[in-house]
Amino acid sequence: MKKLVLCVLLFAGFQAQAGDAGCGLGSVIISKNSKGLQLLAMTTNGSLLTQPLGITSGTSGCSASGLVMNEKEVQYFVEVNQEELSREMAQGHGEKLYTLASMKGCSNEVSQKAFGTFTQNSYSRILPAANTSAVDMVQNLNSEFSTQGDLAQLCHGS
Repeated sequence: MKKLVLCVLLFAGFQAQAGDAGCGLGSVIISKNSKGLQLLAMTTNGSLLTQPLGITSGTSGCSASGLVMNEKEVQYFVEVNQEELSREMAQGHGEKLYTLASMKGCSNEVSQKAFGTFTQNSYSRILPAANTSAVDMVQNLNSEFSTQGDLAQLCHGS
C-alpha cells in the first residue's frame, strides 16, 4: 500500500510540473492556476477517476479528443508562441501558423493556406496593437474566424 501511495504521489509530482491538471472534477472545482492548487486538482482527478470519466462522457471540461479543452490548448499555444505567430500571421504562412490552423480545424494543406491568407488579411483586427495580449489575440482571432463562413466550412469539412 505504501508503494502505491508513493507511486501516486510521484506521478502527481511529475504531472504538476506541467502546470495544469487538465480536465475533470478537480479542474472544475479548482480553477486558480497555482502549482499547489493545480496539484490538488490533479490529485482529485486521479483519486476519484473523474478525468477518464469526463473524457469518456465529454463532461467536466473534457473533450473526447484530449485531456484539455481545445480552446485552452489554443490559448496555451498562442501564449508560448505569440511572437512567432504574430510574425507568421503578418506573412500569411509559417509552421506555427499552420499548427494553429490545425488546432482550429484546418487539417489539410488547402485549408491551412486559406487560414494563413485569412490571418494576413485580418492581421490588424487580430493584433490591433503591438502589445496585444495572448488572451486578446485569441479572442480577436475567434471573433474574426466566426465571420468567415467559407473558411470555417473548409476547415471543419476537411
